[in-house]
Amino acid sequence: MTTSDVAQTYAEQRARDWDAFAAGSGPLADYWARWEELSFSWKFPIEFLQPLGADAPDVFAPLEPLFAELRELDEVVVPPISWLHTTYVRVGFLRAADVMWSQVESFYVNAAPRIRRVEPFSLRLAGISVADDERIYLGVDDGGSYREVRRQIRLGVPLVYEKMKDDPLVTDDGDAFVPSLDIAFFTGRGDRARVRAVLERYREIDLGELALTHMKMGRVPIQPHDHYIDLDIVAEIPLLGADHRKGYHN
Repeated sequence: MTTSDVAQTYAEQRARDWDAFAAGSGPLADYWARWEELSFSWKFPIEFLQPLGADAPDVFAPLEPLFAELRELDEVVVPPISWLHTTYVRVGFLRAADVMWSQVESFYVNAAPRIRRVEPFSLRLAGISVADDERIYLGVDDGGSYREVRRQIRLGVPLVYEKMKDDPLVTDDGDAFVPSLDIAFFTGRGDRARVRAVLERYREIDLGELALTHMKMGRVPIQPHDHYIDLDIVAEIPLLGADHRKGYHN
């Protein structure tokens, strides 16, 4: 699949998500109530993620008018810029039945030699949509590079390999992962029409491109009383691509 094909696939996904949101008539979801269930009662996730808000806060300046409007709505909560991130692999949650803190170092140690094989790439941040009636997101066009990063992590980290056997996005034909960046979350209150009216004016916004040189892994310390504590980045892995592969024998 070419990069233009990937971009088209991503755009079609955003359009389908928007159409589902716009056609809906029921109440909006309470995102954090759902998260409490997903996270096994507020256990911290360990993720391979890109902390774009912390790394490049100025990139999000064009979104400030949208954020200002959303902050006025009961339907929506907007996190701080420094918290904004995109997750490309959620390894698991810190709990005895899933991921132990003592294992975390092995995840990035095993993933690093594989991730270093990937060429540096850029992201284009553009397009606003809504997923699952619970979160507003910004489109992330990576040309398909995160799919390759995910493949390398899967090959390097046994736990991820096992979990991705049950991931509906990963099949014998490849990976259908579509990256996105959540920028606001629904509260379960109010009227979707008010949210839709605000978002309509920003749906085609384009923040431009951002070059990436490192992949990162961290702990996201979401708590019931404070959902937006600073991300705890525990590893940074450079993308080296062909320069790294010279003289490398598998």
